[in-house]
Amino acid sequence: MEFLTKPYGDEVLLSAIQQAIDCSHAALRLEAEMRSTRDSYASLSRRERHVMALVVRGLLNKQVGGELGISEITVRRTEAT
Repeated sequence: MEFLTKPYGDEVLLSAIQQAIDCSHAALRLEAEMRSTRDSYASLSRRERHVMALVVRGLLNKQVGGELGISEITVRRTEAT
């Protein structure tokens, strides 16, 4: 994480160790969130993934329905799952 120049005091060493631990915890949290997101995406049906891709592109439900040949209500139901 950090290079310490000798001589260094106990507080400097402890601070560097704490920063490394904090960084590790943040990386582990991020990895857990990414894993959860990947798992959620993997659980979607092909249709749900297609709807999601169009919504993420910024299309309105009505436009998504028109593109997929389904009703706006069906798009909303698909989004809710």
